Amino acid sequence: MQVYEAIIKRRSIRRYKQKPIPLEILRKLVNAARLAPSAANLQPFKYIVVYDKNLCDKIFKTIKWASYLKPSWSPEKEERPTAYIVFLNTQKDNPYYMRDMGLAAENIMLTAEEEGIGSCILYNIDREAIRDILNIPGEYQIDSMISLGYKGEEVILEEDSNRVEYWRDENDVLHVPKKPLEEILIINRFPYQ
Repeated sequence: MQVYEAIIKRRSIRRYKQKPIPLEILRKLVNAARLAPSAANLQPFKYIVVYDKNLCDKIFKTIKWASYLKPSWSPEKEERPTAYIVFLNTQKDNPYYMRDMGLAAENIMLTAEEEGIGSCILYNIDREAIRDILNIPGEYQIDSMISLGYKGEEVILEEDSNRVEYWRDENDVLHVPKKPLEEILIINRFPYQ
């Protein structure tokens, strides 16, 4: 799979098959994150890979899923992620860490796509519960995490200028709107007004 193809195919997946992801693939995903660009090459993150079923079940309870979907929605037991990667910021004073986190997360998600694995970045999480579950020392700031699993759904991309909220249709298929390219692209400079 070419990189651009992975970018086009990748969507946030929230339903997963219950097939375990091999540890060597999870290590590959973290290696992809490790190799992401980093401001001043400070490399502010450590990553916790969670793939133990019991720990995954506990982590699942710390997540608020898909805030645009009403009523409140979350994956059923047979659709839950089979792994997570937790981002730990080691440099609380680093003003660039959020950019670095985005770059590292995208590397993980594109590499996962190449492996046929779905992913979803998660920010709406109970960080203190995760700290307790994973025994994370206080000097580490829990930034976010990525849920992972073999895809249990296909997501439809919609070109739409008028909405940002994703939705499920009458067949329970997820649709995600993206602004059309011509609406966001400016070549060289703004046109004469």
